[in-house]
Amino acid sequence: MTLVLQGLVLVIMIGVVYTLWQTNKAYGGVIGSALKWIGVGILFFSIEAFDRIFGALADVSFVDAIGTTDPTLLHNALLLLGLVFSGIGFSKLSRAAK
Repeated sequence: MTLVLQGLVLVIMIGVVYTLWQTNKAYGGVIGSALKWIGVGILFFSIEAFDRIFGALADVSFVDAIGTTDPTLLHNALLLLGLVFSGIGFSKLSRAAK
């Protein structure tokens, strides 16, 4: 069951990355670059959300499978990465609006 859930999450991540690159090509320039950064941030948020949901409902957490000593630190690091990438994207988007 764990491998099936991890496989489904991997398929979703690959689909998101593929869609991001297609969107980047469609818009191009500064706006496409900003959307790419925002999308990467949302990808990290999605990974974190899936991990917390699977950990709460099915007791299947990707972070616990890694075997870290402090899983809360890794959860917070994923959220921080999502915030950083989204911040970079919105910063680039605000520069495009000027």
